[in-house]
Amino acid sequence: MIEPEQRVQRHYWLPTPDPDKQAFVRHAFRGRRWESQASDDTVCGKQVAMAKPSEMDWCTAPTCTDCNETLIGEQRR
Repeated sequence: MIEPEQRVQRHYWLPTPDPDKQAFVRHAFRGRRWESQASDDTVCGKQVAMAKPSEMDWCTAPTCTDCNETLIGEQRR
């Protein structure tokens, strides 16, 4: 049986607008799913605006490497 402290926290990915790049970036967020909140903190520590992404946003938004590396590091502990 996995001990509670050994479980990996749930997270989800969501494309969000990046004003600096004028494009979308797919960030990871803590929790089970997006619950229509207007903004939230990403796994990499940025606060971003959130909205329902289009199918095109999902296809074209690159994955945030900082979020990805953070989650990989947590998984290795």
